[in-house]
Amino acid sequence: MILVTGGTGFVGTYLLYELSKKETSIKSTYRKEKNKELTKNFFKLKDQNHPKLFNKIIWVKIDISEISSLDELYFGIKKIYHCAAFVSLAKRHKNLLIKTNVEGTSNIINYAIKHKIKKILFISSIASIGAEDEDGIINEDHSWDHKLNHTDYAFSKYNSELQVWRGTQEGVPAVIVNPGFIIGSHFWNRSSSSIFNRVNRGLKFYPTGKISLVSVEDVVKASIKLMNSEIKNERFILVSENLYYKEFLDLISKNLGKPLTKYPLTKSILYTIYFFDTILSFLRVKKRFMSKALISTFNNNQEFDGSKTKKFISFKYEKIDEKVKEICKDYINK
Repeated sequence: MILVTGGTGFVGTYLLYELSKKETSIKSTYRKEKNKELTKNFFKLKDQNHPKLFNKIIWVKIDISEISSLDELYFGIKKIYHCAAFVSLAKRHKNLLIKTNVEGTSNIINYAIKHKIKKILFISSIASIGAEDEDGIINEDHSWDHKLNHTDYAFSKYNSELQVWRGTQEGVPAVIVNPGFIIGSHFWNRSSSSIFNRVNRGLKFYPTGKISLVSVEDVVKASIKLMNSEIKNERFILVSENLYYKEFLDLISKNLGKPLTKYPLTKSILYTIYFFDTILSFLRVKKRFMSKALISTFNNNQEFDGSKTKKFISFKYEKIDEKVKEICKDYINK
């Protein structure tokens, strides 16, 4: 039996759909009934045979950061796709990021060791990988640099990975995938797909840095192939293309028939926002959002090299311009 943690999330839902077409026995965790219904609706959108596929899944309502009922969760499990995570760049969510991402992953690994799980595939993020060389290209060999400013989300994913590597030292084979910014259809109000909503409402400003992009279908396809291979104890960056934010946002704007972005969010503008955000937080007017690490993220021109995957498995990335066109068509017809 296969276990998918976070099966109602963006990647988890797409993964469950693909697995349900091939596997006979799947178990998935979830936390909220409404999110499970959203996953069920996704199956309905994708396939006329959706009841048969969806009913293959055994749903377990659980918080992986709480260990009280994890033994029952692991009964009969041979392989795990660990997708469950909390995603936020807001400074105020630091404690929740640590609890969900780091403590949750630690619990998953502890029980994987206890139950002698055959293999784990962990969905991480490029945020957990280190700084670039002089040419600005980052690959799997770049290690975490403690001297740099990192978002709390990046810190949580890095420490989550440490838990996975700990598991490999104690006999649990693992593969880590590090996707870039994941794009896909149907999750317009959640996850990274909400960017299409934002552009549709009108977006005038754009960050000046670069963004590394990959489709959710590519993340799922690569993850399944890596899980089913003999590959173990490796990491793989999943990035199709690196574009400037303006290129990416304008690509969405053109396909949605919206005005292009006009004004750059320069570092000086972002630091001004950071200054007032800090003051308002100190005065308890609002909770803090901005951080120096986030400013660096928006202005960074680094690129991620996702070619290693193609050397290990038969795999080809979708082109981003074609994928954005397809997603925008889905958005218009939703």
